[in-house]
Amino acid sequence: MADRRYKGYRIYAYIALARLFAELNLDLRQDDVVHRAEAALASYSGRISKEEVLHAIRSNSHMTEKVLEFLTSEGYATVQRDDRGYDIRITPAGVDHLRKYNQFYRDLYRSELDQHYRFVRPPEWMKG
Repeated sequence: MADRRYKGYRIYAYIALARLFAELNLDLRQDDVVHRAEAALASYSGRISKEEVLHAIRSNSHMTEKVLEFLTSEGYATVQRDDRGYDIRITPAGVDHLRKYNQFYRDLYRSELDQHYRFVRPPEWMKG
């Protein structure tokens, strides 16, 4: 049987933020990425559902809820419910957090991220 180690919610929060950020079609390594993200968010008309976050982190609904609670409590994401379901978006504060701590998370969770992205291509900025 395959070894499926439990990962803490912080690595899942990082992966979820990376997924939400990817929706903006920006490169985290850009100098003015937070400013660009604000402009992209202002014109963004798509939506990310809870199901897409669950799929991105590849965990269960309980962990998805825990991750979303953490991201919203820190101001890194917004979650809005309407008649079509949930609309989850990264905030400028989330982009800034991702920009500042990206290398730290990549170093800290290297083996877990390698395992997580084994069959799925990670964002380009996450590789470098």
